[in-house]
Amino acid sequence: MRSFEDSQGQTWQAALLDASYGVVLLIFSPMHAGELRRYAMPSENLAHAQRELAAMELEGLQQLLVGAEPWDPASGGL
Repeated sequence: MRSFEDSQGQTWQAALLDASYGVVLLIFSPMHAGELRRYAMPSENLAHAQRELAAMELEGLQQLLVGAEPWDPASGGL
């Protein structure tokens, strides 16, 4: 899990979710009010995605957040 600020100064947490069928999602959670966002990581597996997330620069995280889509885990969809 990583914490970071977006370009507007809002703090987010980025965490990996090992979803079904080999899909690894990067879940963005705002520390204050706001919606969850998700980004499908193009990784071979969860361990590989963890290494990528740990090595990622702040600008990379911010770009993935911009490209992430809104996500409602209650909807049941990954």
